[in-house]
This record gives sequence, C-alpha cells and structure tokens, in this order.
Amino acid sequence: MAGLDDDRECVDVYLLTLHEPYEEARHPVPINATIVHAATLLHPSVPQPDGGRMYRCLTEFPDRSPGCVVPVSTLTYELNGGRLWGAVGDWEGVSNAVVALGRADQCDAMPLGLPQLSATLLANGPHTTLTMHHPDGTSTEYGGADRVARLRELEGHVRAFVARAPFWPGDGLVPPAPFAGPRPYRPYRPDAHGWR
Repeated sequence: MAGLDDDRECVDVYLLTLHEPYEEARHPVPINATIVHAATLLHPSVPQPDGGRMYRCLTEFPDRSPGCVVPVSTLTYELNGGRLWGAVGDWEGVSNAVVALGRADQCDAMPLGLPQLSATLLANGPHTTLTMHHPDGTSTEYGGADRVARLRELEGHVRAFVARAPFWPGDGLVPPAPFAGPRPYRPYRPDAHGWR
C-alpha cells in the first residue's frame, strides 16, 4: 500500500450500509441497504466522535475516487478485518443513526432493496468468495469481480441522482474528530500468513 498523504481527502464519497430489512409504503420491496453521502456521518444526530472518525476513514483512505460507494464491509477490511474499529468507533450505532436520518428525511438517502446475492457480496469483504448451490445440484461461485460489478452499478445510480442535484447530507454538520493516535488503516491481505 502506498504511504498516506496527510493532506489528501476525497470528500465526494458515499457510505453503503446494509441493515435489517424494513418495509415502507413508497417502496415495493423491503429495504435492506441505504446509501448516504459521507458528510452525513458529521450530522449532530449521529454518535460523535464515532461518525466523524468514520467520515475520515471514508474520505482519507488512499485511492478513494470521487463518486465511489464504500460499504461498511470495505471499511472493516481496511481496519484490519475489524480489529481496528476500536480506534474509530461504533460502526453499528453510526449506521443505525444514518439510516434513521434517511428514513426521517433529514438527509438525502438512497434506500435499496438489494437481492440476496448482492446483499451478501456487499456485506462481506473484497476477497470473499461465495458459492451458491442451486436446486439442480449445480453451483456458481462469486467473488471480488462480482462484488465490484455491483458497486459500479450502485455508483451509476448515485451518479444519476447527483446529475439532478447533489446529495444533501443534512444540516448542522460538525467537524470530524481527530484520531487519538495515527490513522488506524491496515487492510487485510490474504496470504499464507493471514493478517499482516
């Protein structure tokens, strides 16, 4: 991994959180995922400093590109498979808060009813391999390329939304909190020795 540039920030990033499905009259299928702008994590209704630190993980991690959609599972991967969440905060509390903000129309949110395969791929890290067994006894394997394809599709939906108007992250945003020590990024690299 390239070294971190302390001044690099890509603020045009979107968080994808998967959650327990809920039903809503204006959506034809149960909603099991929500996309919000990274800045929504700075909303005062989001637990702080956790939301601000997650915002920094979303916007400061190397190689983020404008308009990218980052699932919470990718953040977990980037935080040493979740071992470094303690230096950031309670991702589940933050995720629940941003979903609640979206449902209350206090920010722009893209509620999604993802099919089971897409939800499973996006709920797991970038190197996860899934095998789907079919009733006829055959099976199909899905992996990183399939996960990337689903993310690119979601990024296309975000681009179409932003072409009409920018994502509104909500009002009264707070500054992101600093980390107590160095930035806790340490991606998981699958190899013969496991974590490194």
